[in-house]
Amino acid sequence: MQREGWEVTILPVDSYGKIDPGELKKAIKNNTVLVSIMHANNEIGTILDIREISGVTKEAGVLLHSDGIATAGIIPVDVKSLGVDSYSYSSQQMYGPKGAAALYLKKGIKIRPLILGGTQELGRRAGTENIPSIAGFGEACRIAKEELSRNAIQVQALRDRLIEGISSNIKNIRLNGHPAQRLPGNVHMSFEYIEGESIILLLNSEGIAAASGSSCASHALKTSQVLLAINLSPAIANGSILFSIGKYNTKAEIEKVISVLPGIVEKLRKMSPLCNLGK
Repeated sequence: MQREGWEVTILPVDSYGKIDPGELKKAIKNNTVLVSIMHANNEIGTILDIREISGVTKEAGVLLHSDGIATAGIIPVDVKSLGVDSYSYSSQQMYGPKGAAALYLKKGIKIRPLILGGTQELGRRAGTENIPSIAGFGEACRIAKEELSRNAIQVQALRDRLIEGISSNIKNIRLNGHPAQRLPGNVHMSFEYIEGESIILLLNSEGIAAASGSSCASHALKTSQVLLAINLSPAIANGSILFSIGKYNTKAEIEKVISVLPGIVEKLRKMSPLCNLGK
């Protein structure tokens, strides 16, 4: 949007990745037309106060869009209760086919198509629809609604056990994101003196999958802008890994991570010149 000539204001976040509604209110100008804020951060797992934020935008007469890719199908979402004018979400986050996504628009909201051409999607986006993925998306939504509460309780229990197990057995670590207001399956941690990529390689050799950041940025080979935004130093940020827990994970898998990870961290720290300097 900046390249197209729009003026864009980027708000800071606190150490948990949350936006201060007061700062948002100050940032809104007479010519502000849209506020866009994630419902939850897909990297550190913090869930933002969209309902409170929508109160600010309504008072200012500004439209609010929220990115719900990380939340829809995972935690309860009611667009009317949240007070959003627009909400985007995807199929793959709720175990549906990749390549299908949806955009909720409040009645009366009009948008200019990004892709021009035919009248598909009621004139909002040209191009032939991916019917099989759309049908699968619909079924995934139905299943997610039925399983939402059960999955959240099950996944959150595994998440809390993993956080507790890692914290009890490894020193000099940091849990990133809000400790309570976070996605049920998100465990994002930083390990001092070592690189996250090295941890991931050794976890992989044990049959354990983890990531060094969000899926959309994991191949960028640069420090996560999310971690820098919450004021982590580049050294700490680069020692971070993300465990994403889902409904198919088991307690035995969590216990395996807890048993394997301390040895991996100890091995890497023994080889790390940063760790030796720290002593």
